[in-house]
Amino acid sequence: MAGIALRYLEIARRLPKLAGVETVLVTPGDPAEVPAGPFEVRRFVRGGLAGLLADCQGAVAQGQLANDLLLECPALPTAIDLYDPWLVENLHYFRTLGLDPYRNDHATWVLQLSRGDFFLCSSPEQRLYYLGWLTALGRVNPERVERDAALTGLIAPVPFGVDLELPAYQPLLPPRQPGEQRLLFGGLYDWYDPWTLLAALEKLGDRPCRLLIVQNPNPEGTPQRLFGEVEAWAKKRGWWGSRIEAIPWVAAERRFDLLREVDLLVATHRPSLETDLALRTRFLDALAAGCAVLSSSGGTVARQLAEAGAGWVVPPGEPHALAAALEVALDSPAERHKRAETGRLLVERYRWESVLAPLVAFCRDPKPDPDKERFAFLPQTVAPADPPGFRLRRRLSRLFGGRR
Repeated sequence: MAGIALRYLEIARRLPKLAGVETVLVTPGDPAEVPAGPFEVRRFVRGGLAGLLADCQGAVAQGQLANDLLLECPALPTAIDLYDPWLVENLHYFRTLGLDPYRNDHATWVLQLSRGDFFLCSSPEQRLYYLGWLTALGRVNPERVERDAALTGLIAPVPFGVDLELPAYQPLLPPRQPGEQRLLFGGLYDWYDPWTLLAALEKLGDRPCRLLIVQNPNPEGTPQRLFGEVEAWAKKRGWWGSRIEAIPWVAAERRFDLLREVDLLVATHRPSLETDLALRTRFLDALAAGCAVLSSSGGTVARQLAEAGAGWVVPPGEPHALAAALEVALDSPAERHKRAETGRLLVERYRWESVLAPLVAFCRDPKPDPDKERFAFLPQTVAPADPPGFRLRRRLSRLFGGRR
């Protein structure tokens, strides 16, 4: 189970109590695999949502499945969850996947932002970005602004939440080597920047420090170009399996055990639109678990870390600055503890009971937006054809069963 599935499981656990509503969790997977909670679980059936949700007065949905909801249940008041800006993330896979994901993602956002009734995002930065989309699609209009000048009834931040009462600790990783210190990067996606971290580790010399990266459980659906490049780099230097170790995907309920067994979470990124819009969920989990963190500057979480002094924030792409911060963090357990405790105070603002307030208000009284039928429109998504060479490689790959 990954981020979005966790998000919806946690929301479903809390809405019955917070909003006083009966809650149905719809999943494309096996309902028997969903952990028990104060909600009913139903299996997603494409083409059958109208019957499946006939007893529901409102809905909240995310990703491609929200298209089915809007098209099959157009009268059902719907909150569209834009927490994960996957259109922006997928731009980074253009050289691997071609333009088809962009065409699909852009058309999906046009549909959802024109037809949804209420919208969730992760941060003030995201909210301004999506308000640009909503304005372009007619959802920010004179009548809307007249009755809701701040547009709080149209779109509101509902970030990922945390629960500071964590599960009891259970050992997860093998015992450390004598003197070994552990850094956790987590999953490697194409918008991250592991190279600055690797250059910084080279500057630290022979310090007994092990970097852990997490293998993606769905490599066919998520391109692993960057992971492969880091693996090749590390093998060439004799680091793979010693100074850099790939570990399997950790079950959702065990992720806090992993964070309790490392000295520092380090996730570095490049300046990009994705960085500006992302809420790095791994940092919220780390802060809740009392794990010290180190980030490149840029984005919501890095800004809040810097403002609170909760962790280390360094300029992107500067290995000297990163190496200096790593030395301080690894050589001073007292400083790590201090900043980790400050991080736990910072993450208090992300308690689920607090961050869900806008969604709770919608669920208590779900209503369609009265303006969308008269103001909203759906422009056509336009993108050029993929280059002939790319189309040929893709066809050959599909014929012979290789990866694109």
